[in-house]
Amino acid sequence: MRITRYSRFALLSVFVAASGCGKKEGPGKQASGVPAWPEHRLDNTADWGIYRGDQGGTQYSSLSQIDTTNVHLLEVAWEYKHGLPEGPGIYSNPIVVDGLLYFTTPRVNAVALNAETGEEVWRFDPAPHNDGRIFRGRNRGVTYWEDRNGENRRIFVFVRDRVYAVDAGTGELIAPFGQADDAVFIDLRENLPVPYELVDIEVTTPGSVFEDYLIVTSRVQEGNTTTPGDIRAYNALTGKFEWIFNTIPLPGQFGHDTWEFEPGMHYGGANAWGGTTIDEKRGWVFAATGSAAGEFIYGGSRKGDNLFANTILALDARTGERIWHYQAIRHDIWDYDMPPAPILATITTASGKRDVVIQLSKMGLTWVLDRDTGEPVFPVVDLPVPPSTVPGEQAAPTQPFPLLPPPLNRLQMHESDITDITPEAHAHVLEIFRRHEPGFLYTPATIRGVITMPGHLGGAEWHGGSFDPATNVLYVNVNELPSIHSLRPLDPDNLAREMTGVQRGARIYNANCTACHGPNRAGNLPLFPPLTEVRLSADEIRSVLTEGRGTMPPFAHLSGEELDDLIAYLRSDPSEGADATPVARDGDDGEAVPVWSGGSGPWAWSTTTPQYANMAPFFVDDRGYPAIKPPWGTLNAVDMATGRILWKVPLGEYPELVAEGIRNTGSLNMGGAVATAGNLVFIGATVDEKFRAFDKYTGRILWEYQLPAGGYATPSVYRIGGKQYVVIAAGGSAKPMTPEGDSIIAFALPD
Repeated sequence: MRITRYSRFALLSVFVAASGCGKKEGPGKQASGVPAWPEHRLDNTADWGIYRGDQGGTQYSSLSQIDTTNVHLLEVAWEYKHGLPEGPGIYSNPIVVDGLLYFTTPRVNAVALNAETGEEVWRFDPAPHNDGRIFRGRNRGVTYWEDRNGENRRIFVFVRDRVYAVDAGTGELIAPFGQADDAVFIDLRENLPVPYELVDIEVTTPGSVFEDYLIVTSRVQEGNTTTPGDIRAYNALTGKFEWIFNTIPLPGQFGHDTWEFEPGMHYGGANAWGGTTIDEKRGWVFAATGSAAGEFIYGGSRKGDNLFANTILALDARTGERIWHYQAIRHDIWDYDMPPAPILATITTASGKRDVVIQLSKMGLTWVLDRDTGEPVFPVVDLPVPPSTVPGEQAAPTQPFPLLPPPLNRLQMHESDITDITPEAHAHVLEIFRRHEPGFLYTPATIRGVITMPGHLGGAEWHGGSFDPATNVLYVNVNELPSIHSLRPLDPDNLAREMTGVQRGARIYNANCTACHGPNRAGNLPLFPPLTEVRLSADEIRSVLTEGRGTMPPFAHLSGEELDDLIAYLRSDPSEGADATPVARDGDDGEAVPVWSGGSGPWAWSTTTPQYANMAPFFVDDRGYPAIKPPWGTLNAVDMATGRILWKVPLGEYPELVAEGIRNTGSLNMGGAVATAGNLVFIGATVDEKFRAFDKYTGRILWEYQLPAGGYATPSVYRIGGKQYVVIAAGGSAKPMTPEGDSIIAFALPD
């Protein structure tokens, strides 16, 4: 589609120009005659007025009132309940500005609390401005902005594919705001080089602000009907469109020749779903992108290196122009995104200070790049990796591999790594292990199935890490949960036999749902339960498929007939939808070229490249625990000046295993760490639903608190009224799938 469909729209030439020269004044320059913006008053490590703490995303607090000698005295200062505990939980990292604490609920209501008492000041519900529709989704918070005079103070609320501006003091909607003169929100389905009706995006991470630019990224689906993950900027005062950077290059743009575009196919993804960070001094914005689409662990129709997917980017924040890039993975066929935005750090070495960019990844690899040039600070080798054995695929022959810091997790599962928490678990895993191929980090998926480490939910996730500028140390939590990557051939449309509605539904399921819910609706523990006994009515299933629910996105590209077939399959006996052996239809001569197709209307796609159901179940034991020996989750301290790992400790436990005497396993963890000048590292994140403080020099636990629900968010640290607070959202649910909660809890020392 990047060739055939985009060329049908007159907007193409506009966007080619916009991506390269959205402003006239050039990189890093103010427009002539315009006074320089004052220094960003919240870009510091004390106030927590910005998502992840500051513009560089360092997740560090310079406050030290709470330290290693008194942290054991911490107590609940206040607790606020938003009133609707539900999935997908509260991912929000609260920000604090002028005495108010701001966060978002699972329904993406923005709430302002008195940061000293926890009392609600206002709540903004976007549903009345969305035809009454309630959207539930992952959302990590809001963004504060004020103009150069400290006026027009507003909170930006990101609700699926819209951005609302509300008054920071009252929560009242600000209008007009958006592309049209009478708009009340920025419509993120506009200003993309694809037709409006094809756009399917969701903003899960708050945007960044630089001067009067609001810079927005997005989450997109994975598959053959995916929206491009372009990075855009809007005017923070008016909501008008400013610039775009095309992460999938258009014809004539740098990097376009790294793709082999097929006529009739859609191309999307390459999105910076973890947001961006800002270098105020340079006037640059930094982002890291995920894998390209179509498909998930297969890229047959998108051959080539696929720039700018899986790439660390430095862009001019005023124009969107590319300053430098570093592609960390070529032709990603493992779903190895770069989940968090880059961390902007200044490390101190024997030769002086150096500004760097630190990029964490799902692989557990860490790239440290010079901030001015994008060149690696530590050695990186071009590692030969296995070729694909699947017809239609063409894996990259080599991948960049940083030698320092060392990997934060295991990169391959051997038989000696099989879990030994119980004899039954070991036997169960061993039998499955011997049916598949153990592969190194970059082994492509096969028909038989490759056991991949650390898995597509492994390594460092969206929460990023915490950098301590006083010690050069990065604190980061990682997961180790192996996956089994396999590809099931899909029948060509023109050679497949006539099917029943249930069988057609099975094909639709295989093409769209297996990556999460597994083959034959068997589930994908520990996150996705089986769908073999769906008890929802047909109308209820249709509502979930068209509107999404929790972490599941809507499937807007499916036609009404396709939805009918998929619903019939989901409500059927699983064996009814089993794939049939392809046979020629009456009248076929058997010599036809195989053709695969899907979608409908503007979503339609067609190709002669073989297509597969992408299956990536987590590899777990008989009770749903990771198939590999513990630790399954760790907290790591890494010296960024030398690249050495200083310490590594298990993070979290499973209460039911603790009851059996099985301790220190580490657990699946979602949510980031925050280091402080009080020599502490605070982190929730774990399935045992505890909030902990670690000694940042030794990794020893100094304090822990049992939360009412899982704290799958990054804590915030701030000072108000002379007292230091540590606050965390305890919303449960989320990826670990523990019970829902609705609490925001602040801790402080007793008076």
